[in-house]
This record gives sequence, structure tokens and C-alpha cells, in this order.
Amino acid sequence: MDDHPTPSDTTLIKGGWVVGFDGTEHRLIRDGVVVFEGDTVVHVGQHFEGQADHTIDASTKLVSPGLVNAHVHVGAHTGDRMIFDAGRRDLFRSGFMNYCTTNGINGPTLHDYENADVAIKYSLGCLLRYGSTTVVEMGGELGGESEGGKLGPLARHAGELGIRIYMSPGLRSAHHYYDQDGRHQIHWHSETDELRTLDAAIDFIEKYDGAFDGRVKAILVPLEYHLCSHELLRRTKSVAKEHGVGITLHLAESVLEFQDSIRNTGRTPVGMLYNLDFLGPEVILGHGLYTTGHSQVAYTRGDDLAQLRETGTTVAHSPTVFGRRGVHLESFQRYLDAGVNMAIGTDSYPQDMLGELKLVQIIGKIADRDFEVCNTREVFNAATLGGARALGRDDLGRLSPGAKADILLVDLSRPRTGPYLDPIKALIQCCDGEVIDTVIVGGRTLVQDGQLLAWDHTELLGEVRQSCEHAWSKFSEYWPDNEPIETVFPNAFKPWDGA
Repeated sequence: MDDHPTPSDTTLIKGGWVVGFDGTEHRLIRDGVVVFEGDTVVHVGQHFEGQADHTIDASTKLVSPGLVNAHVHVGAHTGDRMIFDAGRRDLFRSGFMNYCTTNGINGPTLHDYENADVAIKYSLGCLLRYGSTTVVEMGGELGGESEGGKLGPLARHAGELGIRIYMSPGLRSAHHYYDQDGRHQIHWHSETDELRTLDAAIDFIEKYDGAFDGRVKAILVPLEYHLCSHELLRRTKSVAKEHGVGITLHLAESVLEFQDSIRNTGRTPVGMLYNLDFLGPEVILGHGLYTTGHSQVAYTRGDDLAQLRETGTTVAHSPTVFGRRGVHLESFQRYLDAGVNMAIGTDSYPQDMLGELKLVQIIGKIADRDFEVCNTREVFNAATLGGARALGRDDLGRLSPGAKADILLVDLSRPRTGPYLDPIKALIQCCDGEVIDTVIVGGRTLVQDGQLLAWDHTELLGEVRQSCEHAWSKFSEYWPDNEPIETVFPNAFKPWDGA
């Protein structure tokens, strides 16, 4: 394969299996072909009679559209990696509040001790390497969207790598903090401060939306419903309409948030956004877990899902990060049956969409105690067509003429794949991101033979491990009671005492 085709070159991929889109739905083509010219697919089918400048032999591979990852936190996930099997019980199984909460109103979070630049590069590399060709970034917990009036490292590194990213500086009216007694509190900022975050996002949109040949796109990111005033949400909706961009925010992700919403507004989080006319087809809700009918909120009646369906709002589902806390969506099939557009996001480590899809399906079946629900077709659709629909893109998440040439070549000859009747079922139930051999974005090969072409991922791994170890060494300075990390978040096994 020629690694450097010119923008006008035609490339023919010979499968293998091809997941083609017929204008209505995905279809499987055995020994099919995909042809792209420049950054655009020009032909999908059983045969191609034209001439191609380059040919890729994918006869032992599955040729799939790139995956649309609708909910991502770009970073090393230092906090998430730390809290598994443990955490504060007064946070009602919430994970992120264990490390994104500041120690005192003006104190640090655990992220403040990291090497943000290294964490960003490592994370973006993992996302691309494991099949996410488009990602929606949730407000830059490490910063990096803009810097000194110029593009910051998050956008620059994404542009350099070649991945598609939706992003902008995050918006908020408040933040979580631990008070002097170590209790969780919320500190509300001044109106001037909250509007300053919106101004920064508007500046990003006006300067950088469409940067790097359109791969860096703007989306407004109110960080959490729990931390945004109604006025900020109203203004966000207005700015999105004025600039023609989408919106994404965390919503219905914690029991505390649900309880506070009921107590302070008389409405569920979804119900309050519906009342504010905030919901809509341009809105992606991160998680949307605690809605009416969920067993953990004791709010058995209501019409949250009907309101999501009515407004065309998308829910980005990330089962791994919640499954680690003993929580699950109730249920993926219930949302589908209600007519809600579902997308998939990895949220946290290891940022492997194939691993995420496996959990979507398994947890979905367990939640409903039904082996026929949450079927493979619907799960794969959510990771492709559902994510593209959420972004208003009919040129992503599919292989069809006119679509962007965002393509995965998946090596089905690996032993872990085994014999298979259906390559898509094998992809989700037998595989993880390590089976992805080649990743193409906009017609450019960015991963080949399982290796990033832009960066040395092994070198990045060493650097990001140093960054995380430094942050963990500062844990006692961050934690309210100044306890050592070994006490609060102990390893699975005690250290060896003997010689």
C-alpha cells in the first residue's frame, strides 16, 4: 500500500467483508470493495470496473466505517484509574467527584498535578488507534482548547494526528469542592465569571471552527447540568442557534444531581431542560442515566424519555465508566423503544470503542434479563449512524458514495476472533481495539499495522505513566484529610514484606 496518495488519487480497498450503507441501512458485502478518491468515498459494492491508483488488499479483514465516539474525556484518566474498587460512599457511587472536586473553593484537583500535554497526546493516540475516527470532547478537563489567543494543545495535537474532534472550552456557573470538614459542596461563581466561559467558547467558534481542513469542529460544552445556571443554559442555546453549532453536556449522571434538581426546581434534570426549551436534535446528553423510572432515584413515574424523543435529543451511552461503580442504564433497549437516538462514547480509559460496544450489549441484556434485546445491529448502529445523526452529519459513520473516507480495516485472522458466522457479532463479542490494523481518516492512513504513524505510542506511554505517578505522589496534598493514597485507594494486594 502506498502511504502517500495525492489528494486526487483513487484508492481501491478489496475486502474481506465490507459494511456498506445502501442509503437506508448498513449491509454486509462478502468480498466487497470500497473506493475512495481524496477524502471521499466514491463507490461501495461487489465489484469496481474503474481504474485505481492504489489498491489495498483487505481480503482477510473487515472493512468498516470509522466509529463515532460521542462522549470523550481526553486525558490520562489519572483519577478514574485510581478509584476502582473504592471511593467516597457519600457521593452515591459517583466516580468523577472523587478527583474532579477541588480541595477547598480555590484548591487543586488531581488533574492539576499532571503533564497535560503528554496526557492529551497519549489519549488522542489511544482513541484513534482503537477505532474512533470522530470524537466529541467534553470540555477539556485538562484545558488545551485555546492558549494565549491561539489554538491550544488539544486542538493542535488533534490536528497533527488527523483525528476528527468536536470541542470548545467548557462552560460552567459553579464547581464541586470539599469544604474544611471534607464534605462535598458546590460553589457558585459570579455572573461575570460564568459569562466569561461562554465568551471564550464563542471566541473559539469564531476563530477555529473548521480548522485543520474541517477536522476540528466546534460544539458548545456546558460541563454539567448540575453546575450551570438556567441563564447560562438559555444563552448557550441561543449562541448555538446563532452560530449553527451543536451542544453537549453531562446530564442525569449522578444521584446527587437528580436529587438537587428535584429539590431545587421540582423537575427531573431532563424535565428541567425540556421546560427551558433547551433540548433538541443538536443536543447530545452525556449519560442520561438517571431518568424517570430508574430504580436508584425512586422516581417511578414521568415522561423523560418521551421528552427526549419528542425533541430529537441524543443520549451518549458509556457503560464501562458506570459499570465500574456498580451502576447501569435502565435500559438501552428501553431508550431505543421510546424512540431516543442513542450514540456510544468511551468516556474514560481505555478509550476502546469495541470494548465499549461489548459492554453495551452484555449489560443491556442483563438489565432487561432478555437475550433478544440490545441486539448487535442496534449497538453497531449507535456507534456509527447514531453518533453521526447526533452531530448532524450524513457523511460520517457509513461507507457510501459521498461519505468521508473514514475507514477501519479490522484483522479477522487473529486467534481471538475464532470461527464466525457473522463478522459484526464476532467484532463486538470476540474483539477489542487491538484487532484494528488500519485506520484511515479523510482518505489519509493514520494507523498502519496497528501503529500510529504520527507519534511513537510506546514513548508516549512511558511519559504518561511518569505523569500519572507524579500526580498520585501528590495525592495526600489533594485529599481533604491528607491521607496517603495507599490508605484511601489501596492496591489489590498488600506489598511483599519478606526478603
